[in-house]
Amino acid sequence: MAEPNPHKLITCPYEMSHQVEHYRMHIHLQKCRKQHRDCNKVSCPFDSTHVVNEVELDFHVTVCPKRLMFDREVYIMDDYYQPAAAAPAAPTVVPCEENWDEEATTSYDPNQAKKGSHVITKIKGATPSERRKARMEGVKNFRPLEN
Repeated sequence: MAEPNPHKLITCPYEMSHQVEHYRMHIHLQKCRKQHRDCNKVSCPFDSTHVVNEVELDFHVTVCPKRLMFDREVYIMDDYYQPAAAAPAAPTVVPCEENWDEEATTSYDPNQAKKGSHVITKIKGATPSERRKARMEGVKNFRPLEN
């Protein structure tokens, strides 16, 4: 959930003189943590921007506002319980007179369509002189499709 005011200034837990905008706090904490390695501060497991003293972590975890969001997702309350719908035992067969396998149809053949005079094909694997000869032959016989 996004903070309502991302430009709100927050005080750095490592250095009280640092005032950082809320949306940049996680970046600032990485830099400040490197400069204050001797501090006994740890991050909250629910929000990395919550940095507290190591002895205060247990208390913070119990009152952390981000924990409420986490608990709502993890635990299923009785009033939220919705039983899963049972799948039908066997699929029902719908009678149908149509059978597409028995219908006599011809499938589309792209090679047949390319043989028309409205397509100039490019020969692959031929020498340049053979390709030029085939292209000139195709240009002579070229007839655009009539709509």
